[in-house]
Amino acid sequence: MKTRKAGDSTTILVMAAIALIVAFVLVRHRLSAPVFPDSAENLEQQRRVQLLYHTDHEVLLKVGREILRQGPKDLKNYRYFGPMHINGFPVPRGVRIPKVIHKLRPYATLINFNGYVVVQMEQGVVGFGAKIYPEGFKEPHSDFEYGNRELLPGLWYFDYQYSDNPEYDRKVDAIIQRGRWEEPNHIDLTKSSN
Repeated sequence: MKTRKAGDSTTILVMAAIALIVAFVLVRHRLSAPVFPDSAENLEQQRRVQLLYHTDHEVLLKVGREILRQGPKDLKNYRYFGPMHINGFPVPRGVRIPKVIHKLRPYATLINFNGYVVVQMEQGVVGFGAKIYPEGFKEPHSDFEYGNRELLPGLWYFDYQYSDNPEYDRKVDAIIQRGRWEEPNHIDLTKSSN
């Protein structure tokens, strides 16, 4: 009988060891999985979709112009406090930022010294977002760029991806019309390219 008990004990030990190994592998696999499964690129795309498809552009234009009306009158002599961004200075504390802009969760809402609002969607010099111009805005210099894509008169979309991809406008069209990126597996191959 002692041999059977030794065999039973060995079987239990082997099963316990296998269970521990399986548990270790599962825990290790779980810990190595990313906390945020979306890549930075996917998050950028989601934010573009939010700005270009889910945002009412007429309302965005209206509230951006309201920020300009409430902001400093003499932008050239305005003294701001705090960090300066290449696109302008942060909206002053006394100026209310409307809900439509808060819902976008931009990196910054800025007033440019040339007299327009920049809704910067991500951090850094290169990025994407919207530029909102007042009615009757005049170009401050001959090589001034409004943005990459006019959404409405006075509301422009800008995106660093335009400089890298000559066909980027097609992707922006897909976002505006369908609320998603046009990926290779979404292209209708039955349509003629002629």
